[in-house]
Amino acid sequence: MTITKNRLALLAVLLLTLFSATLSSALAQGETNVVANEYETVFGETITFRVIAEGESEINSIRLYYKVGGFPTTSRADPDFEPGRTVEAEYEWDLVLNYTPPGSEIEYWWKIQDTAGSELETEPTSFIYEDERYDWRELSSDRIILYWYKGNDDFGQALFDRALEALDQLRGDTGVTVEKAVKIFIYGSHSDLLGALDQGAREWTGGRAFTDQGIVLIGVSTSNLEWGKRATVHELTHVVMHQVTDTPLGGLPTWLDEGLAMYAEGDLEPVYRAELNEAIESNTLISVRSLSSSFPADSDQASLSYAESYSLVEFILDQYGKGKMTQRIDIFTEGAYYDDALQEALGVNTDGLEDAWREWLGAPPRLTAAEVTPQTSQPSVPTPVPQESPIEGLCCLGGLVPGVILLALFCLFKPRATSRSL
Repeated sequence: MTITKNRLALLAVLLLTLFSATLSSALAQGETNVVANEYETVFGETITFRVIAEGESEINSIRLYYKVGGFPTTSRADPDFEPGRTVEAEYEWDLVLNYTPPGSEIEYWWKIQDTAGSELETEPTSFIYEDERYDWRELSSDRIILYWYKGNDDFGQALFDRALEALDQLRGDTGVTVEKAVKIFIYGSHSDLLGALDQGAREWTGGRAFTDQGIVLIGVSTSNLEWGKRATVHELTHVVMHQVTDTPLGGLPTWLDEGLAMYAEGDLEPVYRAELNEAIESNTLISVRSLSSSFPADSDQASLSYAESYSLVEFILDQYGKGKMTQRIDIFTEGAYYDDALQEALGVNTDGLEDAWREWLGAPPRLTAAEVTPQTSQPSVPTPVPQESPIEGLCCLGGLVPGVILLALFCLFKPRATSRSL
């Protein structure tokens, strides 16, 4: 029998169609599909991630990957589930044990494998972890997003405007500009703020900056607007400086970081000025080298540390100018050791800076190493909450005041019937 060219062509088409169908069927055997991919948050308690998947082969491995914005590390979880062709798995992230501030960006994705060896990785899902207990209002720009829920529009606008002014001043003094908009959450009372912080937050905490996430939380009552402005500026400055100076060699020396934050607030408060003057007269200034790391644990020494930090920033701007301050910040942005940065920008090391600063203050010469009494230090703590009179004059924004002292004074002077909340 003779096969015509048309029949040969038709046979080729049929064979090709059959081959394609067989190949598609073979590929489909290993396919896995995600039917549902969702999350649920309970503020301050848990974030639950849930996935439902189905496949032609038995699914035998499910892994969750998640990370918090601002951190380079990724966490992994292996939720329990029953293997099969249709599976459901969920993982509960305990926020009590792993505190995350409101406003944080969470990103997560799943990796799913079956017994045929195929693997499915879902596209990353991102969401903002929100404190949904309050009806937040918002003011925003390309540099700041401010949220508040108590107080009228003028209250929020006043805090927002002061924050923008502080950023303009910081740019003028140091050349630093915001790289990513900072989120500022203004809680309406001290008790509301504590309810948004981790369980280990001290009772006297009035505000906290989460520099890696670019988030600030502060408790500001409508009757404490002026304190709120200073607190907002102080914590905002920490976040912005961290954005540009966080390098493998470390950030700014503590005295410069805290000094810039206090300088941004405005004039040095009288209680700090008095402590600084007293230390000058009694020749008890803390060495600048000591202030480069953690501040002392003792409350009086800590307050003096903040006062000196402000004075050092004031001295550099007065004697060297804003250009030199900008140059020094730029050096830290690239990454440098403390002495190297000072030497390159100002022509002195840490000891040389202290000598010049002491002369500018009219203070006695720097003590030698043998004359210095070692200080017990600990990391800086959050901004203290402002207290009502007569404690108010003892509690300053940048100061490091132990909770025991504050609570003792609070109990001594404040009527028992008065609420603890601001």
